Amino acid sequence: MRNISIFFSICIVSLLLNSCAKKEAKEEEQKPVVSVKTSPVTFGGIDNKLSFNGKTIYLKKNLVVAPIAGYVRKMTVKFGDQVRKGQLLFEIQTKENKALESSGSENIGLIKVFAPSHGVISTLNVTENGAYVVEGGSLCTVAESNEVLVQLNLPFEYNSLVKTGTKCTLVLGEDTKFDGTVYQILPTVDEANQTQQILIKPHTNKKLPENLNLGVEILKSRHNNTCLVPRDAIMTNETQTEFWVMKVVDNKLAIKVTIKKGIENDDTVEALSSGLTSADRVVSEGGYGLNDSTVVKVTK
Repeated sequence: MRNISIFFSICIVSLLLNSCAKKEAKEEEQKPVVSVKTSPVTFGGIDNKLSFNGKTIYLKKNLVVAPIAGYVRKMTVKFGDQVRKGQLLFEIQTKENKALESSGSENIGLIKVFAPSHGVISTLNVTENGAYVVEGGSLCTVAESNEVLVQLNLPFEYNSLVKTGTKCTLVLGEDTKFDGTVYQILPTVDEANQTQQILIKPHTNKKLPENLNLGVEILKSRHNNTCLVPRDAIMTNETQTEFWVMKVVDNKLAIKVTIKKGIENDDTVEALSSGLTSADRVVSEGGYGLNDSTVVKVTK
């Protein structure tokens, strides 16, 4: 009788163990596989650039003044017009000429004023014919548009990064960038803001108007042959004190790899102390909330 009881007990235990094993296997089979997209780990150079705001200015502006007192009898330009050197701008009639108009001596006392250079009329102080101007009075300003520069007020703490001839990048909107070169560094510092005025020569065929705001990027440092991963692959904790990527092994298992961030730009981050190689791929889409050693399915 005792042997029979022991036999039944062993059978019951065996059935229970077999049932648990089947249940665990079934749960393992039903565990969902996460679909992810991956990107390669690359090695190359990355720049650490500082961004500032600048504006365009015309370096050379020629003031056109009235050589005599009189009345503006004729004006041939408007504000914003492009002019050529030697082009007629104004014709001034003296008081004496105006008094002699009825006598037929109309060509006596008429003074013509010509453009001193090629450029654009950036200011116009006379708006209509018949206006009276004094001798030496300002008529207009001709700005030489081919001498456009970018003015940058650089915080003095970054003074060591620039010198005459330093290359930089000028940013006009998200899709337009062109090179620039430091043309002149003015030897004074703004007392209130502690900034130094830098003039940059843009290298572009675009016609840049005056007072146009654009970005100025100055190289601070560059790291060569360093590990680079896509910005979308970087994971972090809530306090953003720890960073990691999910490396995909054998195209099916996502492994957590802790990194330290170095230089970063809009789409790439330098991954320091990671142990990653150029043969590795990391999760770039679908990695949010993944645990270490998660089974994944790589999609294209």
